Amino acid sequence: MEYLELTWTKDEFLAYLLIYAAQINQIETEEEKELIKSRFDAQILKRIYKEINADNDYQRIQKIMVYTYQKNYTSQDLDDLLKEIKELLLCDGKFDPIEQALYFYLKKIFKI
Repeated sequence: MEYLELTWTKDEFLAYLLIYAAQINQIETEEEKELIKSRFDAQILKRIYKEINADNDYQRIQKIMVYTYQKNYTSQDLDDLLKEIKELLLCDGKFDPIEQALYFYLKKIFKI
C-alpha cells in the first residue's frame, strides 16, 4: 500500500467512495447522481468530482484503502460503508456484473 497524505473529512471520503462506485461501470445513472447529490454539500461534491476525475482507477482504489487504514475504521464502520455502497449500486434497479465485482472486491479488501 502506498503512502498518501489524505486530509479528507469522513463526508469527503464517503463522497469519493460513492462516486467511485457510481462510476465503476462507466455509467453514472441519474438515480445514482441524485442519491449522491442528496447526501452531500455542493461544495464537497465539486471538489471530490474534480479530484476523482483526475485520478486513475489504481489511484482511486489506493486512496480508498489508505484512508480506511489510516483512520482505523472498525469492522462495523466498514460494514456500514458496504451497506451505503450497496444502496447506491441498487438505487437504479440494476446490479450489473461490474458493480457486483466492485462490491465483492471492496468487501474483500475491507475485511483484510
